[in-house]
Amino acid sequence: MSDRIDNALDCWRHRLDWRRVSGTPALSGRWAIVVADLDDGDRFAAVLRRYGAEPILIPAGDRNAMADCFRIFRELSGVISLLALAESPEKDLPPGVASTVYLMQALGDAGQSVPLWCVTRGAMTDGGDPVQALLWGLGRAAVLENPHRWGGIIDLPADFDAVTARLFATALSHRGGDNRFAIQNGELRAARTVREPGHDWVPRGTVLITGGTGALGTRVARWAAEQGAQHLVLVSRRGPAATEAAELRKLLAGTRVTMAAADVTDEASLARVKREFGPIDAVVHTAGHDAVGPLPELRPADLRTRVVGARNLDRVFAATELDAFVLMSTLDGVQGRTGQGAAAATSAYLAALAERRRARGGRAHALAYDCRGTDDLRIFVFPDRLDQPGLAAELCDRSPDFAATYAECEQRLAKYTDPRHGRDWATMVALAAMWQAHGVRPARVLGHGAGEIAAAVVGGSLTLEEGAKAIAVRSQEMVAVSLPESEVADRIARWQGRIGVLAVDGPESVVVSGDPAAIDELTFRFRAGRITVRRLVRASAGNAEAFERNLAAYRRHGYRLIEISGPPVPARPSRSLEVG
Repeated sequence: MSDRIDNALDCWRHRLDWRRVSGTPALSGRWAIVVADLDDGDRFAAVLRRYGAEPILIPAGDRNAMADCFRIFRELSGVISLLALAESPEKDLPPGVASTVYLMQALGDAGQSVPLWCVTRGAMTDGGDPVQALLWGLGRAAVLENPHRWGGIIDLPADFDAVTARLFATALSHRGGDNRFAIQNGELRAARTVREPGHDWVPRGTVLITGGTGALGTRVARWAAEQGAQHLVLVSRRGPAATEAAELRKLLAGTRVTMAAADVTDEASLARVKREFGPIDAVVHTAGHDAVGPLPELRPADLRTRVVGARNLDRVFAATELDAFVLMSTLDGVQGRTGQGAAAATSAYLAALAERRRARGGRAHALAYDCRGTDDLRIFVFPDRLDQPGLAAELCDRSPDFAATYAECEQRLAKYTDPRHGRDWATMVALAAMWQAHGVRPARVLGHGAGEIAAAVVGGSLTLEEGAKAIAVRSQEMVAVSLPESEVADRIARWQGRIGVLAVDGPESVVVSGDPAAIDELTFRFRAGRITVRRLVRASAGNAEAFERNLAAYRRHGYRLIEISGPPVPARPSRSLEVG
């Protein structure tokens, strides 16, 4: 395996190379400038007028508001987004990036087929802003998915003087096939992605790996152990309680292994790990996964774990001299591929963050990992319902791994609700443990309804306790009662906590929720007493159509979907299921 990883390293390293571009600025037609700051908008509008265009300013808004604007302004020659210039690096989910995602989607909603140009400031300079680099990644996805709606991206210096203004207009006028530009030292330069020379790193001492119990984290841990690391600190949300913990310890026998529970999106949590298990000699960030889907379905939240985790690691280890600081992204994100907008954005961020860390004198590299050449294409899919009432009892008799996990799920559920209400959830979580005990581990997890909560537990986003609470809340029934709140509180006291007030909608309209059996009894008693009670429909835990579209997207990209609705080995001699 070590040879396989060593040979792959040369393909993982990448960087941007720049070449000078020249030309004469010449614009025409009506251009829309989308702004968060009107002062910036006026300055750019003046440049467009100077070089022959007719500018109009459109204020930033939500997706629907911007789509309405673009339905009004037709026959545009182009759209310029200045939204990233209002960026705040301290935000977990950058508002400028989020607004730009909504702008891309709004143009599609309005049926506009004009090129969109995004403007950043200082994203591509040495030690630049990784937050704005997110847009450079989104551009790689946009040009593949909708080439007629993507003009390009231009990175500006801090000072917007007359030379910069002319070069900016030159980039907008450029017809040479380039779509990534930076204005640096009074020159307009175009970017291309090239391989980066190798940098040897032999693991030693203590290596911290985020996402350490995931598919990629496990591969990196095994490689580091084989190369000589004495101590591996594997960070995950669940730490030693992770389903994979026991198996990983066996795989890494002979190397000291610490399973550390921490949330990479919580800087204080990572700082605690550093204090408890340091000194740390190297850091490898594999935590997080990138959602697959077209840009119209991209959510800014899809970028959070990988991006915020990398930012927090950079801060926590800012003053620490490390042998290596490695940020793992995907090759699809670097090279570009339809449906990989999130991967493209996070890959650009990680590359820019590594570049900034190097500019400050530290060691850092962004490695683009190609999972298509491995078995890391498995996805566990958890349905909303199993519809197999006898499955849990059968598997408890046959599999100790299933029985232990199922019993723990029932114990957690019993704290909050009747365990029968979470039977399917407990079965799915225990099934995943059984699959993993047979050596089948997923690269990602997906779920719908109750399966979404099971997927969150198996993927480490929720603890088993948190998953049980979520199932308990989901299993509750709700009714609206036509009584004052004080009277409702007195009347529901007889159910001793099985029913509670959820919301007060008016002077004599109160929503209560609780155990389905208790709600049934309340409804019967209140109606018998001529008190109006209305059943309320519980909202679905997800959109089934969107879930199916996501599954279809993963299939198109070569992922193997394993539905967690049955065991990985035959339940009876006549039944079989391929797992290879």
